[in-house]
Amino acid sequence: MVKYILKRLFQSLLTILLVVCIVFFLMRLMPTDYFFTEDELMKFTDQQKYAKLERMGVMNICSTCHGSGLLESGEHCPDCMKYSSNPRQGTGYVDRSILAQLGDFFYNTFEMRVYNAKGKEIKTIEPVNFWTYLQGGSSAFEGKLKDGYTVRLAFNLGKSIRLEKGQYVTDVIAGKMSVSMSIGLVSLAISLVLGVVFGVLQARQKDGLFDHIGTGFTVLVNAVPHLVIYTLIMIGGASIFGLPMRYDATADNPGLTKVLPVICLSIGSIAGYMLWTRRYMVDELNKDYIRLAKLKGLSDRKVMFRHVLKNAFVPLAQYLPYSVLLTVGGSLLVERFFAVPGMGPELTNAISRYDVNLVQGIVLLYATMGILGVFLGDLLMTLIDPRIKLTGKGDVR
Repeated sequence: MVKYILKRLFQSLLTILLVVCIVFFLMRLMPTDYFFTEDELMKFTDQQKYAKLERMGVMNICSTCHGSGLLESGEHCPDCMKYSSNPRQGTGYVDRSILAQLGDFFYNTFEMRVYNAKGKEIKTIEPVNFWTYLQGGSSAFEGKLKDGYTVRLAFNLGKSIRLEKGQYVTDVIAGKMSVSMSIGLVSLAISLVLGVVFGVLQARQKDGLFDHIGTGFTVLVNAVPHLVIYTLIMIGGASIFGLPMRYDATADNPGLTKVLPVICLSIGSIAGYMLWTRRYMVDELNKDYIRLAKLKGLSDRKVMFRHVLKNAFVPLAQYLPYSVLLTVGGSLLVERFFAVPGMGPELTNAISRYDVNLVQGIVLLYATMGILGVFLGDLLMTLIDPRIKLTGKGDVR
């Protein structure tokens, strides 16, 4: 079991690294103009742009002309001339290889940052790379730290270039993630409880009135476009119950502004849990061990909850950790519809604004959540049903 877990963790880590590398390469294939804001594109001269790209590690100073753009003979440097908008003038800079940029990305993933006594980061002291800090220890900040200043290890994915200019990608993601989770976890709990309970009631009254109503609800939710359902919920909630139509964390009662987004997030999941709970329970009811339990005199309630529901819940449990982790990513439609400042629209916004570092950070987060969710789902299945073995001969998961 331990060997399998370590093996899967290693495979998951390799997969995450592969996804990050692919996204990194694709983002670096875009023109270098996307590393600047709109104001910088209008105000910066070519030399200022090249200097910023050199600081970011995208370009290097030309080793032939040493950044002057001219050779000792007075001729323009042929190595850096091809990067200039003027074909007859050298820039003094050359493109840096993508592999070298990728190496810097991983090398600078962790860094040591300096904070004052109030916990605010000090911008005047440059962060030190984690590996450099290990070699030099506290001497890396010798003579720079004042009383009360502390050095902390931080996860570094760079800074947002356009969307949240100047902010650390990790800080942007953390702020958005907390908003999405506050709504997503509540909606997941509601949908799981109601979906499973209604699914059980449908299975117990198969082909009955409640079963027909539940099936109609499931078909309706899946057939009608979600935006139409969200609009009806928003109008009904605002006109009948007086609920706020938009999310507002600064409102007098911010909890009320979350009600409609939570309901909209829950509707689709409730229908999904109802559908699959009913299906798996109906399959279990037709098996021989259920007939045997009834012949032994067990009541229908005990059969349903002790045997049928337990076994029918195993396939649902596989995707439960993934669903929990998915709440971190938020919902694109719901969050945009109710103006929730969460993670849902953040990836599309970052792509539309060509924010390279932010796209890389969000993709890394989504890849980690997806792979870790599948892994934890397999482990949860083994805990619920001991017949499932992750390793060994015979039925191997």
